[in-house]
Amino acid sequence: MQMLARFLKFGAAASIILLIGALALGDYVYRAGTAVHCGVHSFHAGNTPSRFQTPGVGEGPFRGEGWNQWVDHDLSRWWLSDVPFESVRILDPNRPVSLAAWWMTPSYPRAKETVIVVHGINSSRHNFDTLMPAAMLARAGFNVLLMDLRDQGETTCEDGRHSAGQDESDDIITAAYWLKSMKAIPLSKIGVHGVSGGALAAIISAAKNTEIAAFSLEAPVFDFNRAATDEVRYQGFPGELWRAAYWAARIRGIDLMRVRPADGINALKGRPAQVLHGDADSRVAYQNALDLTAYAASVGEEVALHTFSGADHIEGLLREPERYQDLLVRFFTKAL
Repeated sequence: MQMLARFLKFGAAASIILLIGALALGDYVYRAGTAVHCGVHSFHAGNTPSRFQTPGVGEGPFRGEGWNQWVDHDLSRWWLSDVPFESVRILDPNRPVSLAAWWMTPSYPRAKETVIVVHGINSSRHNFDTLMPAAMLARAGFNVLLMDLRDQGETTCEDGRHSAGQDESDDIITAAYWLKSMKAIPLSKIGVHGVSGGALAAIISAAKNTEIAAFSLEAPVFDFNRAATDEVRYQGFPGELWRAAYWAARIRGIDLMRVRPADGINALKGRPAQVLHGDADSRVAYQNALDLTAYAASVGEEVALHTFSGADHIEGLLREPERYQDLLVRFFTKAL
């Protein structure tokens, strides 16, 4: 009996040690996997709505030789030389966060239709993948608010971490109410176009706010567990560590799945939404788009899926820019 008791004590102690070790490793994966650059990356720094370019080798939205064909790709046709824009700061009323944005006004104040364009994780409004859609919309006469989310770009750095859309969605809502209070634009005339991590924040904002009118989602996450596992692998860790990273974050008081994409779909209540996604996406699996639209149909919501054949992450924007523009303009023209 004494031997059995010692064995059980040893087993319990070993289990505790393994649990502590797993949580410590999970905490490292959480901190590494959610870290973002508080500032504008050097390879984006010179980009503005009037002149922007693609980033260099190894700096694009996806890895590998496939990106190299787009390095120094000519984007001059999308430069906004004839649309007025200004830099603005938007104060969060509930937190010490000052959001940086460009306010583009091709038709304001005559026209109220406005689209908030939101960048992905570890990026900023200076990236081509938000400047191009913003230019497409502005050229079509939409007012555009192109913003930096917290901890990125020129917006306030809180902790240098991405919260998987939980806090970033609040930034979108803050921007929408700024447009309402400062520019007299009703929320019924405001839509959101989110890119990658910005799409995740956008659909979560739909769950938190019932007045923003429409949501266009480029490469959105739907199954967060699967996407987080893929991202952990993308960052160079075993995918199985995602669960440890999630619980390590919970111990820190952070729930990366407090509001889920499905909650945003449930809250649409007929508000228009669309998904744009490349079926060769190596960063956010195309299956997310299939799952999101299938779930929407199962709860009675109509979310259109526009697939870019053979396109990697955000690559449809470069492969088929005219089609991308047409999809954006048609969607927001009808929605707003």
